[in-house]
Amino acid sequence: MKNKKLLSVALLTLALLWSVVAVMGEELSGNEILTRVDQEAQFLSEGSMITTLQFENEYGDGTTSANRFASLSKQMEGGAKYSLIYFVEPEDDKGTIFLSVKPGPDEDSRMWLYLPALGMSKELVAEQQEQSFAGSTFSFQDVGSRDMEDKYDAELIGEETLVLGDESRLVYILALTANPDADTDYPTAKMWIDKEGFLMLRTENYSAEGNLEWMMEVTKLGEFEGKVTADRMIASNVLDESSTTITFLERVRPEEELSDSAFDPENLTSFDPAIYGL
Repeated sequence: MKNKKLLSVALLTLALLWSVVAVMGEELSGNEILTRVDQEAQFLSEGSMITTLQFENEYGDGTTSANRFASLSKQMEGGAKYSLIYFVEPEDDKGTIFLSVKPGPDEDSRMWLYLPALGMSKELVAEQQEQSFAGSTFSFQDVGSRDMEDKYDAELIGEETLVLGDESRLVYILALTANPDADTDYPTAKMWIDKEGFLMLRTENYSAEGNLEWMMEVTKLGEFEGKVTADRMIASNVLDESSTTITFLERVRPEEELSDSAFDPENLTSFDPAIYGL
């Protein structure tokens, strides 16, 4: 009887071990991976954040330009998403403000541009949102909203090791197809997703004919609040051979939540960067 009891315990233990191994080895689907990407991005954007960043643009004719920005962002669970980008440099652009407000999860973003020379802000219509942001390879729409989960259906097509400088990362490779009602310029794409932090490390966007038109790759990783982050990346427009290098200089959580009034388009004319240490 004692041996039978011991055998039963052993079999039960073995069964439990096999169930744990099965769960640990369960493969995520492409859409589940894409959901995790958005969830991790959500973690960094929740609450209030003040970020400084540098854009360095290089154009197909060999000319260059550079901008430094300060960004205020705020997102509360279930509430609106706010993003305000204040132009710091060059001096000619200083004081320009780009504001993006996404009122709710199922609502489109609204965007405004404040030009200090005119002393007024203007809401950007759909066609204007597709124009270049500060001469970069990004559009206003790219900067204002980059939710991927609702725009694409993802298929896991492989895994590999991606080398970033002197660092190697294990990645998932996803093939993305735009959903029928998605508002996106590219019907198909490929993504390389870090398996540990679910951070997008590389993306390639393709035309309806299957031609590569735009790509972005992370070239330097960092860490913020225990999460792996992209500290530098390069976005390239294959068609006109231009590129933008984005460097994140600083990320700071303010001591108090940013006021909703800071993101009111009616208040852009009186925005004071000194209040936020900019």
